[in-house]
Amino acid sequence: MSNNYFNDHGIKIKIIALFFVGIFGAIVIDTSAKIVAEIYDMGSVLSGYQSLGRYIITLFNGEALFPDPNFSKIPKLKGETFVGLSAHVLVCLMDTYLYFLLSFKILKSRPKILPALIMMWLFMFMPLYLEMPALGLGWAGADSSIKDILLLRTFICHTCYGMALYVGTVLFYKLLKFYKSN
Repeated sequence: MSNNYFNDHGIKIKIIALFFVGIFGAIVIDTSAKIVAEIYDMGSVLSGYQSLGRYIITLFNGEALFPDPNFSKIPKLKGETFVGLSAHVLVCLMDTYLYFLLSFKILKSRPKILPALIMMWLFMFMPLYLEMPALGLGWAGADSSIKDILLLRTFICHTCYGMALYVGTVLFYKLLKFYKSN
């Protein structure tokens, strides 16, 4: 392999890498969220995806506000779990694509952990300033009784996802190299 992973392979391998690393990262971020939820007795991680799905469905029906102070009054909706989990996986795939773009096209380098971490720390604006206000928790969770825990969880999860981008990319290319050598 040359110094530029991205250009060494065809589109098929790039797509497989995107899905491998994106799903690997989703598993890591969900595992870290589950651990934090267990430590701080925050309930099911799945409820967050259900809330996100409920907001998305309500938004597409033209009934949601941003920020939505009345989100807690919106009843559960059919399909909210599927929609929320789908949105989560799509965000993981987009983040992975952006990491690949940054690493392989812009920096023209091998995977590195620091760009992955910095990128994910910058992307903390999404849950803090998009998701939390949408779900009635206020800007950066300001209206939540567990604001500090939400901020800590966001930082831990994004740090774990950044590490997963790096580790998942290295692991994929090691597996690919092993597969091609056999």
